[in-house]
Amino acid sequence: MGKQIQPVIIRRQRKHEAEQAIKDLIVRGFEIISPLKQEGQQSEVLNHYSFEQKRYQVVDFSSPWIAKLRRVVE
Repeated sequence: MGKQIQPVIIRRQRKHEAEQAIKDLIVRGFEIISPLKQEGQQSEVLNHYSFEQKRYQVVDFSSPWIAKLRRVVE
């Protein structure tokens, strides 16, 4: 049989937890495909004021930290 690629996606709420998970997988032979990044960091929320004005406000929803790794298995 040929080589198999095992992809893994890391999702953690806290950055230091994601970094630790990546370190643990690298020790096991995984390599990083996509570096650690925070997905959807900020969103715009429509606020309605009592005097009928509409405004957008940028809100941080503490989105997860995501990285992609893989390991080639023979």
